[in-house]
Amino acid sequence: MVSIPYLDKADLGPLADAAASWKALPAKYDALQSEFEQRVINHLKGHWDGDAAEAAFVTMGKARTEYENAATEAERIAKLLLDAHGDFTASQKQLHALLDEARNDHYKVYDDGRVEDVDPRQDSPTASASPGLAEERKKKLDSLVSRLTRVLEVATAADEAASSALERDANGDSQSFNTSVYTTLDSVEADQAAALMNKKGRLSDAEITKLNLLLSANKNDPEFSRDFAVKTGGENMLSKYNELMSPPAGTTLSKEQLAQLKELKANLGTTIGTATTSDDGGKPNKDITDFQNDLLKAGQRDFNANPTESPYGLSGYQLTSSLMSEGKWDKDFLQDYGDALITAEKNGANAGQNPDAYWGYPRTLGTTNIGALDPMTGFMDALGHNPDASTEFLTSGATIDGEKVDHLDYLLKDRHWPEGPGYTGDSGNPSGYNNLGHALESATSGRSFDDDGAPVKHTAERAALMNHVVDTVGGDPGLATGSPRDALRDSLGNMTAEYMADVQAAMGNEQGTIKSFGAEADLDPGRLQPFLATVGRDPDAYVAITEASQANTAIWMQQVAEKNPSDFATAMENVAHPGGVVAGILSDARDQAIFEEHSASDKDFNDAVALGDKWAGRGLGMAVGAATSTAAPIVGTIAGWAVEDIQAMVVDQVQQDTVDEAKHEASERYAEGREGVRSSSAESLRQAIAHSGLQMSEDDINVYAESAARASEDGYSAGTTWNSSTSGR
Repeated sequence: MVSIPYLDKADLGPLADAAASWKALPAKYDALQSEFEQRVINHLKGHWDGDAAEAAFVTMGKARTEYENAATEAERIAKLLLDAHGDFTASQKQLHALLDEARNDHYKVYDDGRVEDVDPRQDSPTASASPGLAEERKKKLDSLVSRLTRVLEVATAADEAASSALERDANGDSQSFNTSVYTTLDSVEADQAAALMNKKGRLSDAEITKLNLLLSANKNDPEFSRDFAVKTGGENMLSKYNELMSPPAGTTLSKEQLAQLKELKANLGTTIGTATTSDDGGKPNKDITDFQNDLLKAGQRDFNANPTESPYGLSGYQLTSSLMSEGKWDKDFLQDYGDALITAEKNGANAGQNPDAYWGYPRTLGTTNIGALDPMTGFMDALGHNPDASTEFLTSGATIDGEKVDHLDYLLKDRHWPEGPGYTGDSGNPSGYNNLGHALESATSGRSFDDDGAPVKHTAERAALMNHVVDTVGGDPGLATGSPRDALRDSLGNMTAEYMADVQAAMGNEQGTIKSFGAEADLDPGRLQPFLATVGRDPDAYVAITEASQANTAIWMQQVAEKNPSDFATAMENVAHPGGVVAGILSDARDQAIFEEHSASDKDFNDAVALGDKWAGRGLGMAVGAATSTAAPIVGTIAGWAVEDIQAMVVDQVQQDTVDEAKHEASERYAEGREGVRSSSAESLRQAIAHSGLQMSEDDINVYAESAARASEDGYSAGTTWNSSTSGR
């Protein structure tokens, strides 16, 4: 691989000069050809006859062709050199920027690519007292290493491709110049990668390393990905992938070899996903359409890498879904693939009730254990990374053998999901419901389930889907309770936090202060309460919902303070009460999880708080987005203080001490929760007034704070009573 010192100090000027010189050659060859025709051929025509003349004119005709070929060759080399110079220059600029970033952030980058944290704060007492600093520094270090590796991979692939292209003799005959050769590095690299995928027999470690390099450097490049996919072919792609992931029995792979194969899975999946989207936004590409159709057809056949050892292999669906868990895939293809997958299950697995037998034994993943036996899990993660596709798929259905099948109902209610890491490919989450949750998060939020970026305004379609999920689960709480469906709860909690404005508005929004983030979900309180009671029993979901609720309440109070209505106290009470109701339902649900279900402990909930404050910040972002769409004055105020101050306040309020379960009577739990929501509302009101510019006496502030605290307390009481009565306690 190209080294950091080499790329850092490389003088690319001579390469640019060479490219410019080659670019000027075609015109010179054209001029020579014209001069040759005028001064030699045309001069002799009509003045020279006989056998010698005929032979000479044939030879001169060949010479004229050589001029044309020389011009073509010069143009090709110029394009290659310009392409290489562009890639090297871009990589060098990126490397310089990364090295500058590392120095400025007190990281030392060694010549071999190692990165060391040399921040002097690491040795200070302040750092040891701030565990968040170490985590933050580690994340930055990992990010630097990843981006440095990426830059070097791109430069290396370009370097090797340019060398290969410039050395190639495509004709191999008596012609003096090459006329059928490469003009871009993408085409060189696509050919190299496709050749490895098309090679007969297993690839060596060096060849796998080479394939990984090519795919990693180009996996997000539409032209490379399309050429690579088309030249490899859908069925052959799955066959070679299966062969690589299924070495013969008795093969012992080192940790390094396993890591290489896992990296290959990720790189290949991302590359194929990019290939399927390579004609998006333009005219449909027939080659890509054919490739997608090949993948669909290949789903129905088996691939056996070691037929002498076992008569059974993996299906095309299992292999394709394994690759699908990575990257961005074409929306229409995912729709067709999902319909085909459900059709296969409905026709061959007791109408979806026995996928264990359909996808499982005697099929095995092989010695690498990479992938998942249940192809639906990989497909769900594909939807989880492709929001437009997940929204479309989970709000639609298909007709299978004359029967109308609603996609969401089939996945959420009808289908039996096989359990175990072999079926999910994830030892940490051995339930496919976890993957279904990823698809639901993506479909309702408009961004990838693992994307912590800026929130996306809710569309009418996504808000309606959230409404449907709440109604479905709220109408039958058993859908999200009881193993293995418990794995859905964390995702449902994230979705609830995502739609917190709609949740609070459903609990009470008399003055219309609470605004949805985009389209309204119009949630039914009667279905929302059992939904919250079910989901809130999961520690992660509890924290996500609580943080988002308190963040929203803080923003609504800020908006009231900015408007400064005549009945200030009532306006504050109206936005404090819904948050109290949510807190009351969650508090009672939390107690049920700890004392009745025994599905979690105090420590589980406290640990979930300690893991981060994602939803405090994200809840703020959505609430601010909704507020600023109707109240312009709040923009400057929120930008100046809310993200840090409110976020810190919310996390502090959600944090709870671990308490000995034996000492916690129901009355104590209730009192603790009530006091928590009171203090949260009071503090939020004080912050809102302090940052709004309102001039109030401390006595008036205390009166308003107590008023908001009572409103949230009333809401808390209503929420706990409501939840207890519906749960039969």
